[in-house]
Amino acid sequence: MVQQVKKKYWFDEKNLIKPIDWEYINTLSKRVKDALELYMRGTISIGRAAEIARLPYRDFDIIRAKARIPIHH
Repeated sequence: MVQQVKKKYWFDEKNLIKPIDWEYINTLSKRVKDALELYMRGTISIGRAAEIARLPYRDFDIIRAKARIPIHH
């Protein structure tokens, strides 16, 4: 029997005012998606995620906001 593994994020998706835009995220490059995933898990900071995505901090933050991923303080 295959057991589905739930992704563990630092936030609870059902408590978000607007849901994460997974359709938009799926249009992004693998590098950016991987960086967003690590950021959402709380493993890395937004600055480190921008470095992994090879984007300026501001550009990565715009992508984060467009995907409706909350900021991790």
